[in-house]
Amino acid sequence: MNSKSTFADLILNWYEKNHRNFPWRTKTDPYQILIAEIMLQRTKADQVVPVYEEFLREFPTIKELNHATLEQIQSYFARLGLFWRASLVKQMAEEVVTRFEGRIPADRDRLLSIPAVGDYMADAVLAFAYGENVAVVDTNVCRVIGRVFGLEWKGEARRKPIFKKILKELLPKGRAKEFNWAMIDHASLICLPKEPLCWRCPLKGICEYAKARGIGGSDD
Repeated sequence: MNSKSTFADLILNWYEKNHRNFPWRTKTDPYQILIAEIMLQRTKADQVVPVYEEFLREFPTIKELNHATLEQIQSYFARLGLFWRASLVKQMAEEVVTRFEGRIPADRDRLLSIPAVGDYMADAVLAFAYGENVAVVDTNVCRVIGRVFGLEWKGEARRKPIFKKILKELLPKGRAKEFNWAMIDHASLICLPKEPLCWRCPLKGICEYAKARGIGGSDD
């Protein structure tokens, strides 16, 4: 069995039946995607939902966000334990309005030049807002890849070229959004940091970690 050619099919089939629904997954506006990704940093998705929806009702565009005071922005991010991100969000709005006429750029280098935007966030905007065939790589995604292919995933794995290389090979053309969401949901629901639910995993038949635990085969 070619594990790389099988991986995408298995994870996407699992996702179709087990995906989670979040408001940002229905969005294609890069501003709305960017705000979601900033709020989701180190925060559980379920906690983000009400704050995200209220935030967008008050600031539906980045130009309106640019008119907000720092205190207004802080009032939202404090609820998520991200008080310190508020000043960066304020700077982000100012930069986008001043340098890019209020339009979130579709170019990775330009995205990375914006305050609060790092590698993960830039790739998320490209994949989820602009539909580019880009893998979104974080520690949780690296955990799945590391276990399946027998790689060391702890520490700064997301910065190791091998993980990005493998994900680029796995990424099915035209289905980047679904694949990235599938990886995120699988890491959150099945491939947990501690005590992963290997017996419920759609990848257990091709996973080195499951094999080492004596778990294998595929679901009916």
